[in-house]
Amino acid sequence: MLIVVGIKDLFFKFGPWLIVLPVLPALKNYFSYSREFKIVAWYLILSGCSQTVSFILWKQSINNLPVLHVYTLLEFLILYRFYLKLLQSFIPGVFFYSTLIIFILFSFIDSFILENIFVFNTYTRSLEAFIFILFSVLWFVQLMTDDHKAGLQTKALSFINGGFFIYFSGSIVLFSLSNYINNLTHSLLMNIWTIHTILLVVLYLMIFTGLCQIKTK
Repeated sequence: MLIVVGIKDLFFKFGPWLIVLPVLPALKNYFSYSREFKIVAWYLILSGCSQTVSFILWKQSINNLPVLHVYTLLEFLILYRFYLKLLQSFIPGVFFYSTLIIFILFSFIDSFILENIFVFNTYTRSLEAFIFILFSVLWFVQLMTDDHKAGLQTKALSFINGGFFIYFSGSIVLFSLSNYINNLTHSLLMNIWTIHTILLVVLYLMIFTGLCQIKTK
C-alpha cells in the first residue's frame, strides 16, 4: 500500500515534467515546421514556462493560482490559432471570431467579478475545455468528409488533436468541480488530481508521437 502511495505521489509531482519529451523535437525542428506545428511548439513552451513558475511559487508557499488565470487566457489564444488554422475552410469565420471575443470577455469577468485571481478559475477553464472539445470533434468530422489522402502531416495532426480531445474531455468535470474538490481530504484530493496528471501525460505523449510523424528537412 505504501509503495502504491509512493508511486502515485511521484507520478503526481513529476508526471507533468514529461512535457520535456515533446518540447525537445518541437525546439529542434521548429524552423522546418509548417504553421500549425509551430503553434503547437508555442503551446508547449507556454505550458513548460507556466509549470515552472507555478512550481517555484508553490515551493515558496505563494499562491500560484494567478498564474493559472493568465495561463488559461494565453493557452486559449494559442490553441484558438491552432484550430483556426485547421478549421478555417470548414467553419465560418464569424463563428471563430465570436468565440474569441466571448471567451476573452468572459475570462476577465470570471477572474475579477465572478471569482477572483486567487482561486481556481472554474468557469473559464470549463468553458475553454468545452470549446476545444467541440473544435477537436469538428476537426475529426472535417477529416472524415474530406477526400484528400491521409499523409504524414494529417497523421501527426490526428495524434495531436486526439491528445487535446482526451485531455479536455477528461478534465472538464475536474475543472467544473475544482473549487469543491479542493475542500476534500488530502488523500481524495491527491487521487483526483492524479487523474489530471495522467491526462496531461497522455496529452504530452500524443503530441510527442504526432511530432515524430513529421518529416523535417
